[in-house]
Amino acid sequence: MSVNSVSFAAPEVNTGGAGGGNNARIKALEQKLQKLNEDKKKAVQQKDEEKVKKLEEEILKVEKQIEQLKKKDEKKQEEEKSKEEGRGNGFLRPEEMAYGRYVDVRV
Repeated sequence: MSVNSVSFAAPEVNTGGAGGGNNARIKALEQKLQKLNEDKKKAVQQKDEEKVKKLEEEILKVEKQIEQLKKKDEKKQEEEKSKEEGRGNGFLRPEEMAYGRYVDVRV
């Protein structure tokens, strides 16, 4: 890999929706990602190919962690929403019936 082929642009990180900006861990990882991209830019300017490669690997790991946490937050919000929607109608959701915690005594 040539140092000249490295992009300086930091990937955009969506902090909106799904609790992205509200989750402290995601916010910390986004700050770390920004720092890594700054370090990568300096390494490119210094033509330190080995450091650039290590930073790129670290950037990918952090991006993956952010994505996983965002997906986890989205899933949690969807579950909370479905719980709220499912209450008060007198019917049980399938996950409530799965372990036999409830018995239908209506005849």
